[in-house]
Amino acid sequence: MAVTIGDLAPLCVAGGLRHHVDAEEETIRVVFVTRDYVNARGERLAILRIETAEHGRRCRVVLDRAFATGRRAAAICLAACDATRDVPLVRLEHDATSRSLRLVAEMPVEDGTVTARQLFALVDHVVEAAEAAHPTTLAARGGGSKPSPREAA
Repeated sequence: MAVTIGDLAPLCVAGGLRHHVDAEEETIRVVFVTRDYVNARGERLAILRIETAEHGRRCRVVLDRAFATGRRAAAICLAACDATRDVPLVRLEHDATSRSLRLVAEMPVEDGTVTARQLFALVDHVVEAAEAAHPTTLAARGGGSKPSPREAA
């Protein structure tokens, strides 16, 4: 049995997560206020996307554009990998088109279901990874909270 966002939305409600179901994009968006992590807009917010993949056989939590890389992709990716190596289930993906790294946590569902505890673990791990990697990616970028226009180009 495949899992759908329709199956995941009630788990968000039951867990008290403020969320928005985007039926058109087949995703659920969740916003978290963060301690250290600062997004591309300079806000202390992590905007996560909960989705299903492979026709509902996997559940994914994604933080797109978690860290801008600009021309320092290798250094920033290495810094983020080092900072997040102890966070379970999370991996980094490089998006060359947006010159950024995304954080992804996912689990197989196959013919089972997703429990609230499993979903919240994925969400927590992505937020934890963002918090852990922010200071090191900031240092790898040169200390500024946003990449300079020259670095981003």
